[in-house]
Amino acid sequence: MSKAKTSKPESSAMPAQPLRSFDKLYWFRIGMAVAAGFLAEVLVGTDWTSGVSIGILFYLISYYVARFTWYKGLPKESQGKIYTTAIGGGAMAFLFTWMLFFTLQAAGYSL
Repeated sequence: MSKAKTSKPESSAMPAQPLRSFDKLYWFRIGMAVAAGFLAEVLVGTDWTSGVSIGILFYLISYYVARFTWYKGLPKESQGKIYTTAIGGGAMAFLFTWMLFFTLQAAGYSL
């Protein structure tokens, strides 16, 4: 038996690849969220307004670092992706880290 030859799909049928990868931004924001959660516990403890403000501040810092260093020449159509990349994962990582260190400190471990 001979194998049937298959042809490659036409390039117009393949979806366009994004210009740049947002993986680096995603993991940078996750790392910043973990650092913000740790600092929120160390600096403010249980004051939730100041803690959330630290999380938002770190998110904005990550936005401006990404916008003006890694994604300078990004087209206008793709700039919204800088805002939304890792917003959910970053929020969850921030809250998890903050609660983890709060629980450890409440249990008697020193930070």
